[in-house]
Order: sequence, then structure tokens, then C-alpha cells
Amino acid sequence: MIRGTWSLSEPLIPINIPATMVRVGLEQGLQHADILHNTSISTSMLDDPTTRLNYQQLLTLVSNLIQHYPSQTLGLDIGGSLNINQYGMLGYAMLSCADMRSALHLGLKYHSLVDPAFTFEIIEQEQHCAIRLTSHIPVDAIYRMLCDVFVVNFTSLGRFLTGQADMQPIEVRLNHPKPDYADQYQRYFDCPVLFDQPRTELILNPSLLDMPLIMADQATANMAESQCAEILNRLGPKEGIAAKVRRILLQNPGQFPAVDIVASHLATSTRTLSRSLQELGTSYQRILDEVRKEMAIEYLRNSGLPIEEVAALVGYSDPSNFRKAFRRWTGHAPSYYR
Repeated sequence: MIRGTWSLSEPLIPINIPATMVRVGLEQGLQHADILHNTSISTSMLDDPTTRLNYQQLLTLVSNLIQHYPSQTLGLDIGGSLNINQYGMLGYAMLSCADMRSALHLGLKYHSLVDPAFTFEIIEQEQHCAIRLTSHIPVDAIYRMLCDVFVVNFTSLGRFLTGQADMQPIEVRLNHPKPDYADQYQRYFDCPVLFDQPRTELILNPSLLDMPLIMADQATANMAESQCAEILNRLGPKEGIAAKVRRILLQNPGQFPAVDIVASHLATSTRTLSRSLQELGTSYQRILDEVRKEMAIEYLRNSGLPIEEVAALVGYSDPSNFRKAFRRWTGHAPSYYR
């Protein structure tokens, strides 16, 4: 395995958040036997703070919850149930930061202590700030659920950390089609919630990043961050290999390097790179398609460029091939996003 990847079989995930997921299911009438089926997780493990799960266990647990949960709002319900305590030492460190910006950047630095398979970006501009989800989970139903968890939980944590119960994003953007339960987002947001977007993100007023946290304490924050760094060094999970491939592809949009070139950038062989991505349930081509899809939707929504130019910008010399690929990626023709 390439150094710096996360694995389906390594015990990297603290039990705190999976235990909350189980609790949410139980509160809706599910049984332990159904939730924990084929996970090799016992009920005693859920109460043991030293327990760490591997990613295959977590994926199976989430699949069981999706299968048996009595409504489609599982992600929203989990996002609303997670509190800062479930983030362990990272949560304690964020709680003590001076302001929201510091807390977000700390979360960005140590997110893999909570979940190594996703990360987020903070995009600061003059008019607005975007907190953007990046995930490489190859199962669509689980990815959509994670999007719901992300937008709800980041918002609820911001309200808790600042003491501002009415804090709202400017917009919530979700990278999946409008679901049947779309009205349920209004339980958490008093702002537009948009679907079929290029990416999942929260759009904020930049002034929110400067809001002080109600439990700020610099000495405590320094101590907690030091412990986060120690834990991260001990466990070893860094930026996942899928995230590294994605970052390389985004460095030269429209001129995407072949897989062997990407492998050389990562100081590994094409075979080793392919095997590492396969272990995660993805591939170079799938990540490339994800990047192309996001870029294409962005161009279609936010520019007046003709289809031929959009196709060229995402690496297609033949517009008809681009149209076929775009329909395969999204289920829609490019004109749908105009």
C-alpha cells in the first residue's frame, strides 16, 4: 500500500460517531441485530472508548442503517444528533479555539482523526465563504447520506461553538438530485437549499469566520492540538490516495495527465496506484470522471460558454462523446444545467 493511504481494513475510526449512528437507529425502532449485521461490532464495543473500527465495518454499518431506517432522512437525523463531544480530542481542541476560522482550520488539519475518507475545503472570497465537502466514498447512497450529515452537522456545530442558535448559511448546495424529503431540510435551515449542484458546500457570510467562540481558551487549545498531533502521528493516516489523485488532476484542468503520469507524481508504479484505489472501491477513471463532471456542471451553470467549449475544457475533443459521458455521469443532458 502507498504510504499515506487509508485502508478498508485498518482500525482508524473512533467508535464515538458510529455509536451515535447506532443510537439514532435505535431511537427510530431499529434493533441492534439489524444495525450491526455482518459488521463484527458487538454492543459492548459501542461503549468502549478505545474501540476503533475499520472502514469496511463502518460502510456495512451505514448500509444496514440505510436499508432499515424508516425514513429517507437518516443523514439529516445523524447530522443533527452529533455534537462536539463525538469528535474526541479534536472536538475539545476546536471548542477552545479563538474564533470560527481557527476552529475550521484545525478541523481541516486533523479531520482524519475522525474520518480519513473525506475532507473539506475552506474557500474564502470577498463576497462569501464556501465550506466544501470532498469525499471518495464510491457508494452513491452512502455518499448522499454523508452530504446530509455534513451540511447539517457543520451548521449545528457552528451554532454551538458561537452560541448563536440562529446562525444560518447564505445557501446550502448539494451534489445530488432533489430527494423526496427535500422539505425536511427546513428543519435545519432558513435559507435556500439547492440540489444538482457541482459540489456539496455551505455558502457563508465571511464575517461568520471572525465570530469568537464562547469557550475560547488559548492554553487549552494549544494543549488539545498537541495531543491531536500526537494521536495523528501514532495512527499514521494522512491525506488519502484518492484525494492526492484528485488534487493532481485539478492542478491542470482540461489537460488531465494519464494514470502513469499521476503515479510518477506520487512516486509509485501504475500497478500499485491502481491496486490502492481498487482497495478503496474506486479507480483513476472514476476519480477523473468525478472531476470532469464537477467542472462541467460549474461551467454550464456559471458561464455562457457553448457546449463545444465546455467539452474541450474538461478534456473532450468530440462534443458528442462529452454529451454521452455527461449523461452517464448525471442522468441528464448538459442543457439541463443551463
